[in-house]
Amino acid sequence: MAPDEDAMRAAARELIAAGRSFLDAAEALLDDPAATERVMAMMSVVSQQVQRVVSDAAKDVAKRAPGTRKNT
Repeated sequence: MAPDEDAMRAAARELIAAGRSFLDAAEALLDDPAATERVMAMMSVVSQQVQRVVSDAAKDVAKRAPGTRKNT
């Protein structure tokens, strides 16, 4: 077997293991509604932070864009 094939097989096995871990975690969340609520609350906070950062970045880009009146 070629070294490239070995690397691809190893990568595939790692991907499969990661998928199994993800499914185990998802199943654990289904079994614990309180944990699911905590995860969803955390994801909501992260989502809000991402939205603020993206909005601020878009405003900065708009200010710096050539041809706009806001680039002061």
